[in-house]
Amino acid sequence: MDIRNAMIVLVLVLTGCVPPQQGVKLGDMLPGKMFSLKDGNEYNFAIQVSYDTGTMTAFNPSTNERFSGQYTAIITSGGVSQGVAKDSWGMSAGTVTTVSTATANARGILKGDAGTVIDVYLDIQPGNRPTGHGTGVDNKEVRYQIQF
Repeated sequence: MDIRNAMIVLVLVLTGCVPPQQGVKLGDMLPGKMFSLKDGNEYNFAIQVSYDTGTMTAFNPSTNERFSGQYTAIITSGGVSQGVAKDSWGMSAGTVTTVSTATANARGILKGDAGTVIDVYLDIQPGNRPTGHGTGVDNKEVRYQIQF
């Protein structure tokens, strides 16, 4: 290793720089949180990375109830379109490309081992590390907010 490369490595080590985090893989579980809007209780939540159907889990630390379930997502927007821009004489002046971010709507069920069932609605933004938020209502009319 020459002195220049050694200096670069030393600077990176001393400043704590690390390479950018790689994207997640299909099947990975993304951590998140679920909040009860009745009492503010915070649940651990996780959702599986999938193209269409995946699993979800949650845990209520106050009651020790464990939840597991499934969701199905449908991509509702996003894509690329291209057109031709014309000048005032109607002549082609170039092309215009529009790119919109993909989003997906998902719906699922979380079943708890103590009998609680939560109907879940999610909005998901796909990507190297998908993110999303959503809501849920359980069989006791308690509402939830979900973030991941």
